[in-house]
Amino acid sequence: MEILVPFAVNPVSEQAVRTAIGLFGSDDSVRIVAVHMADREEGPAKIAASEIESMGAREAASVEAEIHQLGSGADSKPALRERIEEIVESRDIDLVVIGYEEKSFFEQLFESDTTERMLETHDIPVLLVP
Repeated sequence: MEILVPFAVNPVSEQAVRTAIGLFGSDDSVRIVAVHMADREEGPAKIAASEIESMGAREAASVEAEIHQLGSGADSKPALRERIEEIVESRDIDLVVIGYEEKSFFEQLFESDTTERMLETHDIPVLLVP
């Protein structure tokens, strides 16, 4: 089983990674892939990726953290969603674990959501972590 955890450098993403490791890390047949996407090289993302792999090692879990560059000038939200979808399809991902923050009424009106898009366009389980 392969689990994808898209992450940003923030507490919500950290909780999603911790939850994935806590729920599935003890299963030897599970591989957790944490992926950060950015339009440029980011020092904090490298530090976070290293910490994610260390969390996995402490729990004896199979955890790999990757940083993918989207390419400069890419409109970040659509490019991010597209890249997540590409990873899901190309790696045969079985589950996506996503950190979730409740949005205000106005954010819900004007923003499309990566989580909603995953649920609408793929026949794959998505675990939302508050």
